[in-house]
Amino acid sequence: MRRRELLKAGAGVIPFGSAAGSRRSRERRDYGVVRTEGSPHAALRGLDLQSVRWTEGFWADRYRQTREVTLPTLWELLADPEAGHVLENFRIAAGRSKGEFAGTHWQDAWLYKWIEAAACLWRVVREGWIAERMDEGIELIAAAQQPDGYIATQITARGRRRWQDPRAHEAYVMGHLLTAACIHRRMTGKRSLFDIALRTADYLAATLGVTVDSGFAHNPTAVMGLVELYRETGRRPYLEAARRIVEDRGHRPKRGGLFDREPGLLGTDQIQDRVPVRRSREVVGHNVFFTYLYAGAADVCLETGDEGLKAALERLWEDLARRKMSINGGVSPMGKGISIHNDPVSEAVGKAYFLPSADAYNETCGQIGNLMWNYRMLMLDPQARYADLMELEMYNGFLGGIGLDGESWFYRNPLRRYERDHVPQGLNDLPAREKPGRRRICCPTNLLRTLAQLQNYVCSVSVDGLWVHHYGGCTIAADLPGSARIRMAQQTDYPWDGKVALAVEAVEGEAAFAIHLRIPGWAEGATVAVNGRKLGEPEAGRYSRIHRRWKAGDRIELTLPMPPRLIEAHPKAEALRNQVAVMRGPVLYCLESPDLPEGVRLEDVYIPGGITLEPRPARDLPFGIVALEGEALHVPGARWSGELYRPLKKAAPRRIRVRLIPYFAWSNRGPSAMTVWLPLAVRS
Repeated sequence: MRRRELLKAGAGVIPFGSAAGSRRSRERRDYGVVRTEGSPHAALRGLDLQSVRWTEGFWADRYRQTREVTLPTLWELLADPEAGHVLENFRIAAGRSKGEFAGTHWQDAWLYKWIEAAACLWRVVREGWIAERMDEGIELIAAAQQPDGYIATQITARGRRRWQDPRAHEAYVMGHLLTAACIHRRMTGKRSLFDIALRTADYLAATLGVTVDSGFAHNPTAVMGLVELYRETGRRPYLEAARRIVEDRGHRPKRGGLFDREPGLLGTDQIQDRVPVRRSREVVGHNVFFTYLYAGAADVCLETGDEGLKAALERLWEDLARRKMSINGGVSPMGKGISIHNDPVSEAVGKAYFLPSADAYNETCGQIGNLMWNYRMLMLDPQARYADLMELEMYNGFLGGIGLDGESWFYRNPLRRYERDHVPQGLNDLPAREKPGRRRICCPTNLLRTLAQLQNYVCSVSVDGLWVHHYGGCTIAADLPGSARIRMAQQTDYPWDGKVALAVEAVEGEAAFAIHLRIPGWAEGATVAVNGRKLGEPEAGRYSRIHRRWKAGDRIELTLPMPPRLIEAHPKAEALRNQVAVMRGPVLYCLESPDLPEGVRLEDVYIPGGITLEPRPARDLPFGIVALEGEALHVPGARWSGELYRPLKKAAPRRIRVRLIPYFAWSNRGPSAMTVWLPLAVRS
């Protein structure tokens, strides 16, 4: 069915943002995306998915687009044998169709992540076509599953032997199945996919690290999937299998490094397999592998309380955030290169302060993995720095991976593009956004499920009260300690405006409790007031705690100053010396060639240290986007004619008007050159 037919087929649609749609289902809980309610070592507990509902503003608009455009588009592509070939692979594996497997080794995950996203969207909007498509996909999954629970169509549809090469991604696709099954059951109440996943989990628990090297779970979705299934069932072997995968990592290091002729990934930095996780001090290797591994390890900590593992994750977080992460939250600055132990690596984190711009890989999936890791760290230890990094990824990391149209994508996220008519160089370097085919499927489906679930990251609760991590127009309904329950509305034009109001609409129960508001690390001079009474200036980079007996009609007003800020990099980041980037609030900005005066080249624009940038509505862009306008310097340089070096040619600078747009919005107005980092003209 095409998209219009899919939308027309909707039955029982709940109007977006309606009172009926915002009521919490009291007959059955969905426990949200990561079920920490029973996790013994969680400081925070997530809410049901329906407890937070987008109502208006930036994320409400993106959510609506996800449902109306992105979800049906990705179904059309996966169901099309010529485009995605996903359902056809399952038919071939089930013996229902003749033909050959097509796509990547991880093609099955397209369907699993689509079902995960669809279940979350269905839980809110109850559209009939979503349920029908989920059932259609699940029936094919059941038919393709092997009697012992194994399912990986890239192997069975080709008639190949199992577990011959870690790069075949068998454990990876099954891990996504486990997570999707937990979410599907919570959101729909059905067991159809869940029972399939139980058989797969039993198989994986008896296989990985037992009869098959656990390194075959090198892309470790299986860790998160097994822990989530443990939370759903209480079956201890699933948690033990997850812990075993984490503990086995790093106990088989190869000796030769770059000069080792033995093929494969086991024992290398590419899959974090040289040093055990609990002894690791530096983040290495593939961006998705390490973010998923550390997110899974944090899940294990939430269930076991392993302090040694938690301390290792804190060390690794510091290494990544303080020395190796791009300004947009990108965690794989290196497309291909050499690791700290001389292993060839790809799509990887670099050595300390290796932060290129034009060559930055920064795969969208890795930045989503970073969001998931930081969310779990936040559940372990409610420090604002984890939520700050989540926010960085939300607006600047993975959001640039999807076009403003909701149906075009980037796989990698460079921070500079020199030429308007870009010639691709290197892995997944696309000249323009495109729809996914059979080769580039992981980032679009990952973005789909993330955008469908993002409201579940807004708030959490603890024994002390409610924690508000992120800001956007929404309603919040939460059960709190002492049988209290609160319903409130968050009213704001964030991220374009720093004024946030939280209006208490109803409170049940008599207990007093705290509301914790995250004060972002960039928000110096923030203020908080309750019912018009200012409470003081809270500290940036911490949560502001307001404890009282709340009642209907109470109103919290949070003001986060949003002056544009010039950001410089650590001096050891040589590729970024004497350059600045621009941020306003949580949003990173860039200069794109369509916004330059005629005849001005991107590389000839300099930013004065004292530049004044004024926020202006970007009426040519959607979602209420705010641009920044000001005067920069144009220093025209003579054209280069093939030489690598030449004597300095002086030129008189002239002032020009420039407009900066959010980095996530670049490459939506046709081919363009773009840069986040701009040379600094003067420091003061």
